[in-house]
Amino acid sequence: MPAIRPPNKELSMRVRSAAAIALALAMFAPAGGSLLAQTKKNAPPLKGPIEVGYDMTAKREGDKYITIFHVKNISATGSIIGLQIDQYFYDKANQPLQGTGDRQRVKTPINPGEVVTITLTSNTVPGMQSPQHKFSYRDGTVKPKLMKGLVPTKTS
Repeated sequence: MPAIRPPNKELSMRVRSAAAIALALAMFAPAGGSLLAQTKKNAPPLKGPIEVGYDMTAKREGDKYITIFHVKNISATGSIIGLQIDQYFYDKANQPLQGTGDRQRVKTPINPGEVVTITLTSNTVPGMQSPQHKFSYRDGTVKPKLMKGLVPTKTS
């Protein structure tokens, strides 16, 4: 009768490790194929002066003044990189108020036709009048254009 060899422990461990690695890769791999196929192509970035459409709502909640902007890239050819909105408050004598205002920047490119939501929050202080807003972006100046009824396509 032939002798039965005991199983090789090293080979058994390698097979188990390979199976565990294959299972882990299958679990964390994207469902629809490769990562490159799933990434959205951004339009080339805009340079110089640009126009954006915006819609704005503001409300007071307790001791906070909350302003929500919906901003649309109305360019047909390029994406906006680094769009930022600054908010300033002034008193009745048109002097800036300390401790008020906010600044928010969109961290992802805004492609043509996309609408993003930007929320600014400021503390309220006595004598606070209506706010002033300044739009800017990485590569130039921004000309904001009021457009009512914008629906966001992504949130910033």
